[in-house]
Amino acid sequence: MGIKDDSILSKYEQAEFEAPAPRKILKDRTIYLSRPLPMSYGTPVLCDLGEARLGIDQQRGDIMPDIYRAPEVILDMTWDYKVDIWNVGMVVG
Repeated sequence: MGIKDDSILSKYEQAEFEAPAPRKILKDRTIYLSRPLPMSYGTPVLCDLGEARLGIDQQRGDIMPDIYRAPEVILDMTWDYKVDIWNVGMVVG
């Protein structure tokens, strides 16, 4: 997603400081309610396909930049396409 107006991100961050998103804390994980991102008009950006993999089978090995890496990748577990959902959540959330 492209964002032409950077103030959108600042406002999003400020809103989280002022009123943190609700969360449910369980014994083995914390579940956060997503905060909607305001509409923005900009050119979509597709980037960093250096570690792209084909197939739906279980994979193993490092992918994604460290800051966005899914837990199963960090823990050197097998992973599949679902790590992309984590990655999107890290970028948007």
